[in-house]
Amino acid sequence: MTPNPLLSLAIPTYNRSEILLENLRAMLPDLMAHQVAVFISDDSTDDLTAQKVRALQQEYPLLTYRRNEPRHGHDANFFATVSMPDTDYVWYLGDSLFLQPGMLGTALEALATHRPDLCFVNAYVHDDQTRLLEGDDVHAFLLDRTWYLTLSGATIYSRGIRMLPVEEARKWSWKNFPQLGLILEACSRAPRRLLWLGPTGIAFNRKKSSYWLKSAFDVFVKDWTTLIRSFPTLFSRVEQDRIIRSHAEHTQLFNLVSLLQLRAMGALTVETLQQHRQAFAIASPIPPWWASVVARVPVRAIHAARAVKAWRRQRKD
Repeated sequence: MTPNPLLSLAIPTYNRSEILLENLRAMLPDLMAHQVAVFISDDSTDDLTAQKVRALQQEYPLLTYRRNEPRHGHDANFFATVSMPDTDYVWYLGDSLFLQPGMLGTALEALATHRPDLCFVNAYVHDDQTRLLEGDDVHAFLLDRTWYLTLSGATIYSRGIRMLPVEEARKWSWKNFPQLGLILEACSRAPRRLLWLGPTGIAFNRKKSSYWLKSAFDVFVKDWTTLIRSFPTLFSRVEQDRIIRSHAEHTQLFNLVSLLQLRAMGALTVETLQQHRQAFAIASPIPPWWASVVARVPVRAIHAARAVKAWRRQRKD
């Protein structure tokens, strides 16, 4: 079986063997139809992923597996994973994501036709119009859509972008967002051709929660702000503030319901708010005092309210 020279999938993974196997099997018909190779960079602490991938290799030989010893960690594994294939394009796909049926063929046709530097694939944005972006349209798109590109799996990287030389110290300033850091770095250095694929092509395996939930303030206040602030030549200060806030506006991460959830799992405390006070005032679309009030709600009260709500639902059913 000869691998497709245009595109490969590159998947980093960490202790999600069951989810990863489910996702690979869901994509297997399209992978076989287009002979698209898959590269897996495994940071797991056990052998379960290795065992399951080796078994699947018997069915699909275009599956390359690498166990990282010692493990790379989230950020370093991005650069290690995306550099594994030698195809023209690499689709960097999070291990909790899989492609909708038919999306692989759509992406291959679009890449062959337009040859973009970067291709962005829709997962949940209300924008189904596929379009090529160049010149001033690139900047306008980034202002409007950088928040979405935090999704690992939304981006297909050309060879030129993957080979972009970046100093190690610069990479580490993109903590928790290395994939987006590379995108913005590429766009800040030279004019780029971007392609937006409008059809919804990415699905989520919800069996395991995101790794960052318990550290939401560190990730989506401190690290998110640091990332955007590190591109002063790409965005003005006003534009940076707009982008920083846009993530929570679109994802509802810091609305009242989400704040109660963060409080229930211990991610929201008075100390946390004090630590991130200035950055949170910019990152949050709601008044910071709301979060201050929620941070003082006893966790037991939230769990009790949930128990009552669940009981009422059972009674109603």
